[in-house]
Amino acid sequence: MNSKNQLQREIEVKLDLESFTNYLKFVGFIGQLDNEVRQVNCFFDTEDGVLSGSGWALRVRTEAQTGLVTLKGDNSGSDKVAIRDEIEASIPFEIAGDVIALKHDILDLDIAPIVYVKEKFGQISLARLVRFENHRQRKEFQLGDHTYTLEVDTTTYSDGSVGYELEVELPDEDRLDGVLNDLRRMFSSLSIPFTHQTTSKFARALKRVGEF
Repeated sequence: MNSKNQLQREIEVKLDLESFTNYLKFVGFIGQLDNEVRQVNCFFDTEDGVLSGSGWALRVRTEAQTGLVTLKGDNSGSDKVAIRDEIEASIPFEIAGDVIALKHDILDLDIAPIVYVKEKFGQISLARLVRFENHRQRKEFQLGDHTYTLEVDTTTYSDGSVGYELEVELPDEDRLDGVLNDLRRMFSSLSIPFTHQTTSKFARALKRVGEF
């Protein structure tokens, strides 16, 4: 398996909804949702932060009876857009749950993200750093001439704090300015501050447990 060939680029606009009131305004405006799921997210690294020190984050997620393992690179974009290399693979829901519960060693998985970690970092041991839950609501929505999936996240961290965020994934950077202009007008009409979210959920989760 040549895991490097499975690296893909993720391009996302992330906006901080800042409050439950703004979240309610936004969800009320976009109308009936297409679907919503509960996600459990766990991040793994060595005790001395070998992965994060090299710009990588390793996540295991359960969602709708599916397990996902994702290796994400550093943001190479800007304050306006997050651009990251990533490798993602599906695993059975039960195995993902066992990995999260530390009943199954994540390094025993024969999937592209883990193969890449082993190729890049050799013999290492991984520990679970943080765990948090996310309620994701999705809506197909037209912005300009194109339809995008709006993902509205309500994230509950280990200290009980809650964050509200909108994510919009783009197929390429050429659409960025148009999407930002459309979203800015939408937020203005709802009296919601237009605030880019420049910190990942992982970084925010670490900060709440005192790791940053």
